[in-house]
Amino acid sequence: MSAPDLGFAEFFRKCLPVVTKTLTALSCDNRVVEDIAQDALLIAQHRWSDIHAYDKPEAWVLKVAIRLMRRRQQHDHETPLAEVPEVVQPVFETEALHAAVRELSPRHRETVALHHLLGYSVSEIAGVLMVGESTVRTHLTRGRAELRRILGGSDE
Repeated sequence: MSAPDLGFAEFFRKCLPVVTKTLTALSCDNRVVEDIAQDALLIAQHRWSDIHAYDKPEAWVLKVAIRLMRRRQQHDHETPLAEVPEVVQPVFETEALHAAVRELSPRHRETVALHHLLGYSVSEIAGVLMVGESTVRTHLTRGRAELRRILGGSDE
């Protein structure tokens, strides 16, 4: 293996769980999640000579993965987010929260997941979703408000 290949292998090892965890919050179909995560990383491997120098190459992979997920959902007409499996339990502490997140619009769900699941900043989310920072703040504010409404005013 050449040095760039070794660099990608390490990136793949670290990035796959991040991408899988994020996609799991957006869809419960583990087969789809695994397929999309691997497809996004395969695309990244082909462009590794460019993206390895990015400040956050995993953000680029997440952008690709989210786009692939959206295309799959549009094609399959599936429910965008279903029950979150046990592996994400530390992030979503109650089933009520799981159900509330599933009720959010796709963009609110994506911004909330990227911010609260992965700890991305507003500017990083704007880059991943290719929208302005003010749009991200709006989606986060509205997503949180909607979660509070769905959960009956709870701030948790």
